[in-house]
Amino acid sequence: MKKKIIFLSNGNFSVPSLNYLIKNQKKYNLIIKSIITSKKNIINNEKNLIKKIALKNNINIIYSEYIYKNIKNIINLKPDLLIIISFKYLKKKIWNIPKLGTINIHPSLLPQYKGANPINWVIINGEKKTGLTSFFINKIIDSGKIILQKKININNKITYKKLYKLLSKKTKKFLIKTIKKILTKEKLKLAPKINNYYSKIYWNYSINKIYNLIRGLPYNKPAWCFINTNNKIQIFNIYKIKIINYKHNNFNGKILLKNKNVYISAKNGYIKLLKCNIANKKVIKNINIYNGLINYKNLFVF
Repeated sequence: MKKKIIFLSNGNFSVPSLNYLIKNQKKYNLIIKSIITSKKNIINNEKNLIKKIALKNNINIIYSEYIYKNIKNIINLKPDLLIIISFKYLKKKIWNIPKLGTINIHPSLLPQYKGANPINWVIINGEKKTGLTSFFINKIIDSGKIILQKKININNKITYKKLYKLLSKKTKKFLIKTIKKILTKEKLKLAPKINNYYSKIYWNYSINKIYNLIRGLPYNKPAWCFINTNNKIQIFNIYKIKIINYKHNNFNGKILLKNKNVYISAKNGYIKLLKCNIANKKVIKNINIYNGLINYKNLFVF
């Protein structure tokens, strides 16, 4: 399902971002339900290109002068996300409407240069870098939870006009990255209690994954699998291994005895057994593993 966007802007800084968003709505599975901008044709001594873009693309306009009179209309649009670039202070009753939140793109590396004119002040103060920050709107201006930041190096020859254009241009893809991060929530990594389910070795895993499992478990709860010895199935605990990256055609879990060492084939190589035991038997190391298995036939683990 397409995510519904409302775009708020009273400044031409956001023109590249708005045009890019309109052009790539289908690509990113988005739909711009409305654009909120000033009713005036001239704002900040410039033509209101945001209004012009909305009219050209037949996108519903809500005029910012009447935004609080149009709260019901905004709610009825059921927006998933409000995007703010170059806009005035917004009250909670608006920014609290969308279920995914309201985000702002600010042309500085917050928390530095909060306020209305960050582009001017980084040059006035002789800064060597600036950037873009995306964050969720809250009650305090330019102080919400940061989503992403992009650093941009600047030299001592750049002017306000050039930096304005540079940051404006870079905002369009930065905005998309921000939206993607919001829509694609990072999967939380959990840490459940270790039990036999989590400590079992599956031999179709990569050798690195097997290695990480073995070294990540305590001595009293080692990684384990089943071992077939002369067609007798037993529990096999593994405490320490060495991994060997090597392409092979053996099935995963095949046991090979070579040069007094024991190897088990896995997805992308072998593991060399250094410390292990069959359940309820003594833990053995290195050559003793080889000696303990040499007389068995049809050896494999699973």
